[in-house]
Amino acid sequence: MTSATPSSRSSATTAQPSRCDSGGLRRPGQFPPGGEGARGRCPTARALVSGGLPRPVGSGHRDTAAGPGSCYPVTNSRRPGAAGRVRCSDRAEGDYDPARRAGPARLDDPGDLLAAIPAMLGFRPERSLVLAVLCAVPAAAESAIIDLVVRFDLRHPETGAPSDTATVAAAASRVCARPGVVGVLAVLVDDGLAEREPAVRQRVPVLEELERQLAGRAVPVRGAWGARSIAAGQRWWSLSGPARHGRISDPAASTVTLDRVLDGRPIRHDRAELTSLIASDTALQEQVSSELAGARGRAKDRYAAAARRDDPAGYLRGELVTVLWLIANAESGAAPEARELADIAVALRDREIRDSMFALADTVHADAAEGLWGRLTRALNGADRAEAATLLGYFAYVRGDGPFAGIALDVALDADAHHPMAALLHTALEAGMRPERLRDLAQCGRDAAAALGVDLTTAW
Repeated sequence: MTSATPSSRSSATTAQPSRCDSGGLRRPGQFPPGGEGARGRCPTARALVSGGLPRPVGSGHRDTAAGPGSCYPVTNSRRPGAAGRVRCSDRAEGDYDPARRAGPARLDDPGDLLAAIPAMLGFRPERSLVLAVLCAVPAAAESAIIDLVVRFDLRHPETGAPSDTATVAAAASRVCARPGVVGVLAVLVDDGLAEREPAVRQRVPVLEELERQLAGRAVPVRGAWGARSIAAGQRWWSLSGPARHGRISDPAASTVTLDRVLDGRPIRHDRAELTSLIASDTALQEQVSSELAGARGRAKDRYAAAARRDDPAGYLRGELVTVLWLIANAESGAAPEARELADIAVALRDREIRDSMFALADTVHADAAEGLWGRLTRALNGADRAEAATLLGYFAYVRGDGPFAGIALDVALDADAHHPMAALLHTALEAGMRPERLRDLAQCGRDAAAALGVDLTTAW
């Protein structure tokens, strides 16, 4: 599994997607055009709606990490309070390259575990409660795997006020108390923490409340450690169990970090750096906004011409081909101009076009498409921004970047609080659904494109 990190829309901070089964797939061509009705029959959407996903609990930003390609199993150590060791497993088919990863990554003590957290989250957490959710490993009674990494804000990101202890603990317990979970490792990263003498156990209310709530769900906290920050040489100390302390290993030298870098996924300095990647670009927004009316007019003329030919599907097919061409053009290094961004924004207003785009997350064009969704998110407002940010969130989600997916989906819901797909994906992320479970949505996209006469399984 990999770590991923969603960002909650309330006032604590949480973790990543869980795993739900999607409904059965249709055969190509069974995806009838028709906007919402067709989209409603998408198996992934149906699974998300009916799969019993919990409603997010109000809290601050909450980030989840877990994704395809990397899993962090932890084997019980005989040394009290040790974090255990970590190896790679439970990966998505074909994602693991043994030539790049020579063997299991081992986290032999809490200092190694803390050093791996930035790689598992994708950024260095500050003023955060980070939880590693452990699941059992079949046929290995004393082993467990870190199936999910979740982060919660200990303080409100905007006001700096302490997050409500009960709310954070409740949100955490909902994520952690799932079938197959055998325990939780807790890390508090807060510059307000002070290391105490071994004889004086530090009282941490949020940890006490979390232990209380998880005990009611039969999920033990198997280890808890504190640190003022995560950096090479920083001190860590036990918050529960035997009194221990030590130094954090160099995060840059962690084998988990190496895995992430080899996968081409950067580690950001902090969460704010992720947020800045899709902040509104006022100048670009003004340029694109001035082009939208013209783009709508051109689209209307093309639709009218298709209607006169009695070929309304031909209009959608042409719009889809145009968007694909612009993505391919961007892949070659040509940044789309404001007029082209406006044309894409108008095309994405058609559900068949938008749904077809999900298929690209499962192709060699995924990076180019994701880059375009990011540029569109910075360039658009309102419902158009929500569409682009939803696609961006989905692409980040399926490649295992839960924190960035959560940020993008927050942007989508801020732009359009009632956007159905953004809400479904956000809920899935906060419930900890595995990224690979959402790949059925890519099949929906292929079906949508096939219904328009475009085969996205071939090179284009």
